[in-house]
Parts: sequence; structure tokens; C-alpha cells
Amino acid sequence: MTGVGGVAGDGLASLTLARGGGGGRGDEGADLLAHLVADAALKGVIVLVALIVLGLGMVLIWKRVGRGGGPHRDER
Repeated sequence: MTGVGGVAGDGLASLTLARGGGGGRGDEGADLLAHLVADAALKGVIVLVALIVLGLGMVLIWKRVGRGGGPHRDER
């Protein structure tokens, strides 16, 4: 689907980038794009750290319960 003026996509970001920023300066679109890329990278790092913490927590719980075969088993 096309938006205003034949611009593909929807939302303020695509319209702003298509108009070159819309404010007279030619680099506002590049600034917006850089901001969006940095935001996506930051969110990716946050998700990666959360997955690592979740994995470590699952391993610790698994060993604490006694299913890991570690030195904490009571059957020996």
C-alpha cells in the first residue's frame, strides 16, 4: 500500500524520511534514521542480556532442585 505522494509504508518516520526531513535541513531524515537504528540496537542488546540472565537463572534453579547431577544430590 502506498501513502501520501506514493511513499511506501505508513507512519511519521517514513513520511519524514521521504520528504528529506521536512524542516528545511536536508539531514533530518538521516538523523531520524540514525536514531531509529540506535534504538533498535539498544533494544537488541537489552533482549540479549535478558535472555542470558534467564538462561543462568534456569541453570541455577535446575541444579538447586537436584536434576543437574552436581555435588548437591542427596542420593550419594
